[in-house]
Amino acid sequence: MIKRVLLNFLIICVVIASSIYPHIIPEDGFQFLEHPKWASWFLGGFVLLLPIIIFLSYQLFRVYKSYLNTQQSVFSMMEIHQHTRQMNSEKSHFLATISHEIRNPLQAILGTHELLLKDLSLKKESKYLIQGAYNTSKSLLDMLNQVLDLSKIESGKISLVYEPISLRELLIHLTQSFEGLCKARSNVLKLHLDPVLAQSLLIDCTRLNQVLANLISNAIKFTQNGLIYVSVNVLNDTHAEQFLQFQVIDTGCGIPDEDIERIIEPYERSIGFHQQAVPGSGLGLSISSAILASMNSQLHIDSKLSLGTSASFKVKLKRSSSLPISHHIDLLKPKLDFEREHFSGKTALIVDDYPACREIISQQLSHFGFFCIQASHAEEGFSLLDKHLVDLVITDEFMPEITGRQFAQMIKRDHPLIKIIILTGDTQFASKLNSIEVSMIHAFMIKPIELNDFYQTLVQVFSADQLHWDFNRLMEFTNNNAFDAYEILRSILQTQHELALEFEEHLLPMDISTLASLCHKISSGAKLIDAHLLIQYCQIIQNSPSVISPVHIRHVYEELLLLNKLIQDFLDFHNSDII
Repeated sequence: MIKRVLLNFLIICVVIASSIYPHIIPEDGFQFLEHPKWASWFLGGFVLLLPIIIFLSYQLFRVYKSYLNTQQSVFSMMEIHQHTRQMNSEKSHFLATISHEIRNPLQAILGTHELLLKDLSLKKESKYLIQGAYNTSKSLLDMLNQVLDLSKIESGKISLVYEPISLRELLIHLTQSFEGLCKARSNVLKLHLDPVLAQSLLIDCTRLNQVLANLISNAIKFTQNGLIYVSVNVLNDTHAEQFLQFQVIDTGCGIPDEDIERIIEPYERSIGFHQQAVPGSGLGLSISSAILASMNSQLHIDSKLSLGTSASFKVKLKRSSSLPISHHIDLLKPKLDFEREHFSGKTALIVDDYPACREIISQQLSHFGFFCIQASHAEEGFSLLDKHLVDLVITDEFMPEITGRQFAQMIKRDHPLIKIIILTGDTQFASKLNSIEVSMIHAFMIKPIELNDFYQTLVQVFSADQLHWDFNRLMEFTNNNAFDAYEILRSILQTQHELALEFEEHLLPMDISTLASLCHKISSGAKLIDAHLLIQYCQIIQNSPSVISPVHIRHVYEELLLLNKLIQDFLDFHNSDII
């Protein structure tokens, strides 16, 4: 408005000035300057330029005012951005804390259930009740994982990991896991798979399984005495990929039209026949929709009241020439047959400030063959390392004063050969580890820990130590002359026997110089047969005499005795070859 007024004023001034200027200037000009005629032209020009100057000044003022407003907006946006980052950080911290607080009791509950299910003396009725409690606890864990998944999605941290999978096997096992829930609601669950479905496809098994499980679970919740129909059809098939349509159809109560778009939002649930919200967290469809979006797909829901609901999506999956990987684990029949001898004689230290969790982990490790000792905090655990010959330390990450990673650093400084596993309730723990921390720990596990996963992790952690020595190293040393290799091995064994006796004679007390001399002799023979553990034990004593404890000395002595026994058994077995 002001701009228009100024423009009109400028035009009027120009018109007036141009009309009256010739009439008001005298012929001989104004007399108050040295050049009257030039003065009169100057005065006329000023009258013409004055409105333009006013207009330009106004424009400059507007630009300056706009600049100030922009600066203020930028500062406001920076404050909002900083506040948002702070809120996200606080939310992540809150989720990590609440996850830890919930997963600790879940570890105790699920661990107890698994150990009880292994008890052969337990009655069938009792096992049935325990199995029900186990499944209920798993449902609670699934709900917690969904909340954390939603947090990952909101922060943009969701990622897909593709690997060769048999989609046929995945769907068969998935539908089988829902048969019990279907029978409880008098439903029939049917599965249809297109005959031309590829044997191996590149799939993120966990995410696709999560989407389908959410859709099937919802279908069962909305259906009573009805049919649940799951199908996969190949819409387009090439040598490189398959374009698939997944459908989950039910004959349940249906979803009102006004609810279909709303239930995709987080924490929203539909209303059933009795105007009551269907049980659940209200996150399943929201998470499924976000996962499908990351797969360049979209969830479509069609529903009619009293007729049922159809949930479908289409996705392109690449073929794979590799054999499919099986991810199926039967949760209802936990695989509890383990080789106790695998870890027999090993000692584990459990450090956790949650007593129930500490006790369950101890029971699980005892089931694998470990001898267990416990500590409620890091300082107590560290003091126990000087009193016991420990092979494995399992520590919780969230502990008062000293975290699990800080405790691992303390252990690696003075006991570098001890295996370390960190337990945590933070599902994003891996992303928080730096390269130094990764090198310090041998594994980490997310609570709650199932027996099968626990056992497999322990096997992987200790797998590198199964070979205590290598006869092939002697064969290389003797240019594949077996007779010479056996002669050298016998000589090494004789020397190691004498060193073991000397070690036992001077075991306690033993001065540093004698100990270092013995370790030097032991490691010389050990290097010929690549006895890596014994070499490492000796190097610790030789390189760090100031931190030597009785535990370090027992490490060397017991590994030496074990190595001598293994060599003697080897020579006895190959006695005919030696002759």
